[in-house]
Parts: sequence; C-alpha cells; structure tokens
Amino acid sequence: MKELDAAIFTEFAQAVENVAQGHDEFKSLEKFMRIGMPAELRQVATTLASLFQLFETREGHLKMAIEELKATRTELEELNAMLDARVRERTRALEEANQLLESLSTTDALTGISNRRNFDHSLQHEVARSIRYDTRLSLIMLDIDLFKNVNDTFGHVFGDEVLKSIGYLLKTRLRSNDICARYGGEEFVILLPETSSEAAFYVAEKLRKLIAGYDISQGGATTRVTVSLGVAQFDPARMPEERRLVECADQAMYEAKHQGRNRTVVYSEN
Repeated sequence: MKELDAAIFTEFAQAVENVAQGHDEFKSLEKFMRIGMPAELRQVATTLASLFQLFETREGHLKMAIEELKATRTELEELNAMLDARVRERTRALEEANQLLESLSTTDALTGISNRRNFDHSLQHEVARSIRYDTRLSLIMLDIDLFKNVNDTFGHVFGDEVLKSIGYLLKTRLRSNDICARYGGEEFVILLPETSSEAAFYVAEKLRKLIAGYDISQGGATTRVTVSLGVAQFDPARMPEERRLVECADQAMYEAKHQGRNRTVVYSEN
C-alpha cells in the first residue's frame, strides 16, 4: 500500500469516528470514495459506508421491533388487567351465588327465617353444646290458632301474609343467638340457648301478647290472629335424643290448644 497523505488520513479517521458516534451521516465518507483519492482509501471508505448503512438499517429495524414489543407488552398488560377484572367479577358473582344457594338451603322462602332443615341441624348442635357445657336449653313451639279459618275467610294470599308477619316478629324481637324457624305449615319453633323453662315461658308470653295485638293487612283487609305456645326445657336424663325436646314442646303446645288457645303451657311430666 502506498504511503497515504497524513492530513487526508487524519480527516478520514475523524470522519469515520463521527459516523461511528452518530454525529454525522455515513454520506460524509463519500468524499473519500471519489476519483482522485488513493484506491486503497476509496475501497476502505466504500466498505465502511456500506457497513454503516447496513448498521443503520438494522438499527432502524431493531428500533421498530422494540417499539412493537413495547406496544405488544402494553396490550398484554391491558388484556391481563381486563382478565383480572373479569376473574374478580366472576369470583364475586360465584360467591354471591353460593351465598344465595346457602341461604336458600337454610331459609324458609316465605317467612325469611330458618327452615326445618336448618332448625334440625341447629337443634342437634345446641343439644350437644348444652350437654358438653352443662347449660340450660329451652324450646318454644308456636302454632297459629284457627289458621284454616283465616285462609277460608281471607284467602291463601292473606294467609301467607300472616305467616310472613309472624316470621318478621320472631326475627326482629328475639335475641341474636336465639334460633327461630318455620317448622311446617303454621307451626314455628324457637330454640333458646342458655335459657330455663321459666325464662322461656316469659319470652313465649311476650310473643303471644305481641302477636295478638299486631294488625295484619293485605289487599285492603285487616285482621289479628292469636297463637298457642308450648315450652319445654332440655333434660339429658329424660331426653336421650334431641327429638324428644321437640315432642315435649309439641305436647305442651297441644295442651294450650286444649285449654282454649291463645295461651302458653310449659311441659311437665305430670
């Protein structure tokens, strides 16, 4: 290779450095690719210009790819957020559906209080707890007096309103740990944990008087009803099964009916 002019070589090196650092376009190397420049320098300048152009093109493609990746990442993040929101929504809907199913399985649809199935479960639990901790447990059974006459006189829709009204009174006037349920037809039961028969009688009488003085209206008609109540206290020695407590309260309730209705009778072995 012939000796290159030092000044031209220095200028060429500076041009290459400027292009490499991005301070100038690769076209600045065209000066060194012209006729009149040493052949070796023209060849080097041409090769470097091609390389710089190739690098610039690939850099442009790389930037485009990076922007596309960023856009894709943003879309994925938005999609993921949307999916998370849908999952939360579906989870909440599922929880609400499960709560509704649980409520339907334990609640009487007409009166809004516990149904017979839930009462049976609660009775078993409370009897076991009474035995374990040696606490008192009482049960009130309540039946609407002459309920058939209500249906015959005012219709079954009005009869349903009577049942709903009694369910409302029981739900709103009892303690939070008392368990009231619709036992069947026009019969209701009230389970009173940690309560003696004497205290249960007091509760029953309050409910009896409350119901007797409560106006029930529907479709322009208004009436009042009375109830007969039976009270029994759980006795582990005489009640080997929890169902016996229900039977005793039921017997006392029928005794109240026999004595003239609209009264409370406490169960006695005698």
